[in-house]
Amino acid sequence: MKCKRTSDGCKLDHHALQVMRQQAIKAVREGQTAASVAAAYGLSVTTVFRWLAKFAEGGQNALLAKPIPGRPPKVTAEEMRWIAQAVKNKTPQQFKFEFGLRTLSLMRELINRQFGKSLWLEAVPRVMKLRGFSVQKPLYQAWQQDPLLVQKW
Repeated sequence: MKCKRTSDGCKLDHHALQVMRQQAIKAVREGQTAASVAAAYGLSVTTVFRWLAKFAEGGQNALLAKPIPGRPPKVTAEEMRWIAQAVKNKTPQQFKFEFGLRTLSLMRELINRQFGKSLWLEAVPRVMKLRGFSVQKPLYQAWQQDPLLVQKW
């Protein structure tokens, strides 16, 4: 979900926002106004009132961070770091591949070999993009090409 405003805390991490909610409610219950709490945390007053309403309905449990929705990633952060290092520092031949060009199917096979995780071919570019790599179109040029013969031709 994209954050449209900077004053509702949506850019904070999950746990930090939970702590902020708990501290804001505690401050209001100790006598501070919702407006002063909102100003202190850089939030909108509406956000503080929304938290107060949730607290009134469900108590402290209503302020806890909820699990992030969606399917968990198949490839962990540690595995993604390993993949990035493998792409930067090694050639496909070092991983016992016959072909020297890194293709999506080759990367998919490498992930399967190394971690035993089978990804859809369409998921591989997303994994690579998260580590800063992009799909490149290979140059259509023979590697055996002799520049002097090409010039002469």
